[in-house]
Amino acid sequence: MNWLPHSNRGSAHLTVALASLLVSLACARDATQQQGSEAGGAVTNQPATVRVALFNVRELSLEKIEEEGAGNEQLLAAARIVARIQPDVLVVQEIDWIEGDDSKAAMLLRDRYLVPAGAPAYEHVFSAPSNTGALSGIDLNGDGHVATDADRGERQHGDDSYGFGVYPGQYSMAVLSRFPLDSAAARSFQKFLWRDMPDHLMPPGFYSQEAEAIFRLSSKSHWDLPVRIGDRDLHLLVSHPTPPVFDGDEDRNGRRNFDEIRLWAEYLNGAEWLVDDSGRSGGLDDQAAFVILGDLNARPNATESLYGGRTAISQLLEHPRVFESGDFATSAGGLAGRQAGPPDFRERATAGFGEGSRIDYVLPSRNVSIEDGGVYWPAETDDPQGAADAELASDHRLVWLDLALPGS
Repeated sequence: MNWLPHSNRGSAHLTVALASLLVSLACARDATQQQGSEAGGAVTNQPATVRVALFNVRELSLEKIEEEGAGNEQLLAAARIVARIQPDVLVVQEIDWIEGDDSKAAMLLRDRYLVPAGAPAYEHVFSAPSNTGALSGIDLNGDGHVATDADRGERQHGDDSYGFGVYPGQYSMAVLSRFPLDSAAARSFQKFLWRDMPDHLMPPGFYSQEAEAIFRLSSKSHWDLPVRIGDRDLHLLVSHPTPPVFDGDEDRNGRRNFDEIRLWAEYLNGAEWLVDDSGRSGGLDDQAAFVILGDLNARPNATESLYGGRTAISQLLEHPRVFESGDFATSAGGLAGRQAGPPDFRERATAGFGEGSRIDYVLPSRNVSIEDGGVYWPAETDDPQGAADAELASDHRLVWLDLALPGS
């Protein structure tokens, strides 16, 4: 059962038979800790722990779900993984946002794939507008052409959008939860301008003055979404920064990635200059429990896009309010499958490209206890079916943690 963590409490070299036993125990955990809830449904009482997970499922379009019904092999594999891990709260990335029906793609994923596979019947679903594929109305890339709706589906559409997407809402995000999501209290920073961040890293002289005046920092969005767990709130800080590649010497994407990650660091610092889409300024309360979730496209051992002598992700991994979860978020597949991978902590890899890279993160606050966790990346020798599912579902791996909130 090598999708379980190789944490600081020892490696979990278990058999597939034991995997079935532990899945049964996980179900028993739900029954004893979350009494009064319906099987797979909403949870109302205070649990001892909550299992949160992040999964970048790779270009999960509404079209893919609708045209192939319940028969898409990639999504079937992803659903089997979610069913094995049984997260209480699941963040899905690279899923479409649909204007006028925010959560349509996420609910179809739930109903056609997740529930039939045995995953929780997530009663609460949240999605919100994304900058991906949202046309800016100006020539952002300087090619002399201002993209319009007529360019939908073409690269030039993405290049002149606030975040790259060849149609509106591509590569967006969604949250599925067994616990109530407080969408009324949610904060988003989709429209926050890059130039309004003090000491920002916008590449000098690259963008026109017209572009600088409207360019948004977030390539998708940044959400602070409270989830109500018993009588406590856990703030889900969700984002998906641009990869620090696909640019030139100006390093516009590397600079943007650094500042997108910095937004969360400043949010935790209580920055008063940070203004959300509703006009409210300031950061997160000092005593709030939170967990940062996202494909942050930033490696701890990165050698590129270093600013102030540091990597982008170090802004969070070294933040005094953040619990570095690397000892828990590990896998046997990441350790064994990439012999030429990162020289340090290869077992923490969350993506198969780059000979194994840690770029997907679940990072809780220090006032939250980590009880368990892992990366779903079985070693092929121990769990051939699980390893095949992980490879088929995405080039990213699902990352999960069991968290105990303050006072639990």
